[in-house]
Amino acid sequence: MKFSDKLETAVRKKNSCLILGLDPIMEKMPEKFSKDPNGILDFLKGVIEETEDMICGVKIQMAYFEVFGSKGVAAVEDLLKFCRDKDLITISDGKRGDIGSTSTAYAEAFLGKDVPMESDALTVNPFLGTDGVKPFVEFCEKNGRGIFVLVRTSNPSAVEFQGGENEISVKVANMVEDLGLTTLSDKNFFSSVGAVVGATLDPKFLEFWREEMPHTWMLCPGVGAQGGNVEDVLKLRKNGLGVLIPVSRSVLYAEDPKAEMQTLFEAQKV
Repeated sequence: MKFSDKLETAVRKKNSCLILGLDPIMEKMPEKFSKDPNGILDFLKGVIEETEDMICGVKIQMAYFEVFGSKGVAAVEDLLKFCRDKDLITISDGKRGDIGSTSTAYAEAFLGKDVPMESDALTVNPFLGTDGVKPFVEFCEKNGRGIFVLVRTSNPSAVEFQGGENEISVKVANMVEDLGLTTLSDKNFFSSVGAVVGATLDPKFLEFWREEMPHTWMLCPGVGAQGGNVEDVLKLRKNGLGVLIPVSRSVLYAEDPKAEMQTLFEAQKV
């Protein structure tokens, strides 16, 4: 099954385009959890179980686990299996990207079959150009995986390189749309090559990216703690599809994570 079709199944089943971002900041975790990989797993699994009926998947921020070395990577492997068993879409947020041969190794590590960190999708940094992205696309084609390429990120300083008259983000968006055509779903006409586009952008700018990438699933971080507006992002959907909204800190560290997610869930239902 193509990743785009798998995404549609997950979104339709839950009537949700929400992705729970797993960003375990130890200082913000409740005191009852130990500040180590075991405590992080207990904390995150608890939040997942509270919210799983309202989310279509999870996004694991690799950096928060890699700081623990091998124990942190082992925790990621545990978490991926836990989420797969719950039939949740798994996105590893590692922002990988390098020269072609190294990208192939990264793709095998995250998008291969029966590998320790097997994920449905991976975030990809396109800075090295097409030959750094194509190996990931090949794994999308042969293994039914997906990628989300950084196109226009939500952080304030993104404009330093991603803005301006000759905006590099437009070139990346065109590459994403073109590379994704080989993975296009015959059912929903979205590709398995997605794009990361920040929800904090001006609404008209968000619409611009949809026009540039009409066949692309857009992962739109920035809703909640960063101030992005859910309603603006939802306008990018086509027939209820094509958009994923990751929410992390605003839910993970809320006094009542389930209630916080419920509010977002009600706001985005088709």
